[in-house]
Amino acid sequence: NVSLSARHLLGLINDILDVSAIEADALELHEENIALSDVFETSARLIRSRAEAGQVIVTPSIDPGVPRIYVDERRTKQILLNLLSNAVKFTPEGGEVSVNVSLNDGGSLVAAVADNGIGMDEEEMTMALSTFGQVDSGLDRKHEGTGLGLPLTKRLMELHGGTMEIKSEKGHGTTIMVTFPKER
Repeated sequence: NVSLSARHLLGLINDILDVSAIEADALELHEENIALSDVFETSARLIRSRAEAGQVIVTPSIDPGVPRIYVDERRTKQILLNLLSNAVKFTPEGGEVSVNVSLNDGGSLVAAVADNGIGMDEEEMTMALSTFGQVDSGLDRKHEGTGLGLPLTKRLMELHGGTMEIKSEKGHGTTIMVTFPKER
């Protein structure tokens, strides 16, 4: 499908430009108060066809008590989309990806994307966090991508004053938590 290929290529180019901008510290955040549930809805819609094609179920759980958050909406969408698309990409058919959004005890907003996919060991986690580093999934599906997703996501979280944490076990899946500080 030409249209799909063109969109994918544009996405890759934008990722490369974003990494370049971040490395040059030229990326400016355009912040506003948004509902994270809206951003999640949009991101989930964009990933739905890939999830259905891979027979992966995406289950959201967004705490209704989560307040609006002061962030760059486009960048936050990019963060969620990167995490969702990675989770779907590395989860075999019949697998599940869950998204939990809630406030932690300190009042910071935490979004956790968990999958029961192939998981990573320490070495693979280090590789996944290095720019252009890609972990071979061993799954039969084609894994197109630049290897920019996690480094970019981590940097975008840092620009928001937040953090990204990975917990993974080879053969048992991966959970990636992004935390926006209480001030947001």
